[in-house]
Amino acid sequence: MEWLELVLVGMLLPVFPASVVFNAVIRWTPTGWGKAAAMILLPEVGVALLSSISSARVPLVHSRGWIVLVAFSALLYAFRAISVREISIWARLMATSGLGLVWIFEATHRGRDVMAVAVLAWSVPAALLLVLAGLLTERSGGAYLGLQGGLARVVPRISSLATLSALALVATPLFPSFFALLHVIGVLRLFWLWPLLLVLLVWGWSLGGFLQQLLFGSYSGERFPDLGTLATSSGAVVLSLLVVSAVVWSGAWIGI
Repeated sequence: MEWLELVLVGMLLPVFPASVVFNAVIRWTPTGWGKAAAMILLPEVGVALLSSISSARVPLVHSRGWIVLVAFSALLYAFRAISVREISIWARLMATSGLGLVWIFEATHRGRDVMAVAVLAWSVPAALLLVLAGLLTERSGGAYLGLQGGLARVVPRISSLATLSALALVATPLFPSFFALLHVIGVLRLFWLWPLLLVLLVWGWSLGGFLQQLLFGSYSGERFPDLGTLATSSGAVVLSLLVVSAVVWSGAWIGI
């Protein structure tokens, strides 16, 4: 029974190949708000389910082979995101790449309470991007980048929030994912540093393409309304809270 539960946890806290189910659920969930809720809730449910499984009865997740699988999964989804132009797909793939890394805390016996916090570092920015993608789809019929030029001139507020959310998703300093990745690196031996640095390199590559398509180029499509002041302020508050919580959380585990 523990092995069946472990497969289910791999679907909720995505690691390849069980991560295919996680992505399918997000993909088929209707509306941007629904996708965002699923992005946040599914990994947390996965961590809660993992907490009910005795560590002694699932030795696989404490092996070197499992760390290799986690690193491979992170690289696979990061590479897949490089060529993606649709915002919600990009957010989903990048979140899958990051979320899988929290398995390293379990593999190194660092406590499952850390995992519950760390998953938010990737799921919350991804959820915000999914909401923004949904709003873009409602306004323009799609959330594709680069097809008609950059969106920054026509919808600067959506573009600004999307840019900051994307930065938060790829371990940019001061955002939670940055400190979560540092924490992951801190619990591993130096031998495992190079695959994580490769993951970070591919994230940067993918982010560069995302921002180029989002911000640059003259927009040639039909004009559509930007976010209002209240919606923009709400998004800015969420991102600000992410930064504050990241600094507080990092201070807590560094102090320990």
